[in-house]
Amino acid sequence: MQLEPQNRATILAVDDDQTVLGLLDSVLSMAGYRVLTADGGRSAIQVFEKNKGPVNLLLTDVMMPDLTGPVVAERLRSLQPDLAVLFISGFHDADLVQRFVTAKGFSLLSKPFTVDALLRVVAMALNGQ
Repeated sequence: MQLEPQNRATILAVDDDQTVLGLLDSVLSMAGYRVLTADGGRSAIQVFEKNKGPVNLLLTDVMMPDLTGPVVAERLRSLQPDLAVLFISGFHDADLVQRFVTAKGFSLLSKPFTVDALLRVVAMALNGQ
């Protein structure tokens, strides 16, 4: 039996694209993170509320059909103010997204991204960088 590290971070990954969501789940799980997944903003809030214990990082797409990533982030941070947030975006107006993200103190990873870039930015977001 393999023991799990006590400080294993919980990440809530949110994306309406099932392929991207599957990739996030698989890569982050293999890296040792506890991963919760949601296929949209409303389901992300439900998953967050049902989860026992804190979520360390919200990793969410910016543009989704039901609730945008920023709306999800604001709602979840009202429930857990110390929640770290990392946005992923393929949105074409990256400059606008970057200004919003920076103003709020969040991180942004642009799509497409590599596995190495994902793991590096997730680690930085969890360390408050």
